Amino acid sequence: MGDFSGKIDVEKLISFSDDLVAVLKDQKDINNLTHCLQQSQSLKSSCDAEFNDSKTLIEVINNEISDLECQRVSFEERKRNMKRNEKDELRAQRMLSMYASVTNIIPDLDDHSKISGHIVHRDNKAVEKFEFDPTKISSFEICQSIWEMINKQ
Repeated sequence: MGDFSGKIDVEKLISFSDDLVAVLKDQKDINNLTHCLQQSQSLKSSCDAEFNDSKTLIEVINNEISDLECQRVSFEERKRNMKRNEKDELRAQRMLSMYASVTNIIPDLDDHSKISGHIVHRDNKAVEKFEFDPTKISSFEICQSIWEMINKQ
């Protein structure tokens, strides 16, 4: 069997064939061989089923990983948006503080239906409330009134 030069030793081949026929002559040996063949086919089928199950699980896990990656990206984007919003809010607070410092007026930003706030008189340490209803007075008149309050300071 080790010689692959293309020459077949006929005597060895006949001997091997005789041994094979001798093994397969007995019905018990054929039954054992058939049983082994059936078991190997059953094992192959079981392995194929396990392989397909594993392949399906890998696909499911890969999909879950993709979903988690999208959630992570979404979370990071929300985190960046929150930081940007915090910076914008801090900037707005600083601007409001600057405006209040220059004009001595602190606007009330809670009620959007009216224009209101407080005028701070630092000299006599007093606070005066003001309020304008934009449905009853024009924007120009509101602006003029606010400028008058600033100029009284």
